[in-house]
Amino acid sequence: MEIDFKNITIIGLGLIGGSIAKALKENGFKGRICGLDTNSKNLDKAFIENIIVQEGFDQTDLLILAIPVGKYESAFKKIAKYLTDDCIIIDVGSVKVKAHKIIEKNILSTQTFIGGHPMVGSEQSGFEAAKAHLFENAYYFLTDQNNNQEVLKKVECLINFLGAKSVIISPELHDLIVARTSHLPHINAAIMVNLLQDKEESLIDYVGGGFRDITRIASGNPNLWTDILTNNYQEIIETIDEFTHNLNEFRNALKEKKLQWIHSQLTKAKEYRERIPKHFSDWIEQDCTLFIDVKNQPGMVAETTGILAKQQINIKDIEIVHSRENIPGVLKIGFYSQEDKLMAKQLIESSDFGKNNPVHIGG
Repeated sequence: MEIDFKNITIIGLGLIGGSIAKALKENGFKGRICGLDTNSKNLDKAFIENIIVQEGFDQTDLLILAIPVGKYESAFKKIAKYLTDDCIIIDVGSVKVKAHKIIEKNILSTQTFIGGHPMVGSEQSGFEAAKAHLFENAYYFLTDQNNNQEVLKKVECLINFLGAKSVIISPELHDLIVARTSHLPHINAAIMVNLLQDKEESLIDYVGGGFRDITRIASGNPNLWTDILTNNYQEIIETIDEFTHNLNEFRNALKEKKLQWIHSQLTKAKEYRERIPKHFSDWIEQDCTLFIDVKNQPGMVAETTGILAKQQINIKDIEIVHSRENIPGVLKIGFYSQEDKLMAKQLIESSDFGKNNPVHIGG
């Protein structure tokens, strides 16, 4: 697959920007990839790994903004003189209405901005966390205010080249979606974690896997998330108001012991959640998960993965659950297929490691 760009400049070589650069390189992009980052570690590592060049910004025909939305204007003004007159600008930001307002007032009439937001992420940050396969089978939102079909096709081709699936929507709809599915959950996770700290007795030592799962996103970069939340504040405030109303309704139901209503709400939520599409890149079917009772000690993960690596079994996800130092924990391993899971179970159980560490099927 060929993409119609020769000179790509990426501003911001963290998790997303770095992953774009790595994906371009690994998938055979034959043009030039230039990179800019205020973090010298990101820049140096990307250069040392031969992912980017640090010169030749002139004639940039595609500019990718992979920095917080609040920094778009200042960054764009610094790079503007290097862009071609028909340069295409895209971004990866989590807020699209504000992104369009900032960029479209700063570009030439012959240049085009297509908003973008890959639905991928991690609590980790920086170029070291970047992965060439990060976008595989992930949805990648694209927002176009000018209905420029020719430019849109070029950008869609780029998104496909990265391994993602483009979805074209309006900036307004995008911001509504992420306010409810990403931004409010992040605020909620942060509040839930902080609630533990507001008690005189320390509660952090008693949290289980469920709490850790639903508050995982609270580990995100506070600087980045402050920028995201404040640039989509209108949609988020409306969502918070609705959420607060529903939470108070649930509170009153508990107080008044409306058991049937509570049961109906939990049932409705359960049934609707089970309709979440199961084809996202980070989805792992419960049928494809193994749980291994292990002791948290050096070499435990390496020994397990080593057994699977010898038979070239791919691991999609791995996590230590409910672990405490020197007492039993659970190693959770996700696979791409049920066949891989069953083979992995057989291999581990027949090994010396498996004889001392029981394996359970997920489900």
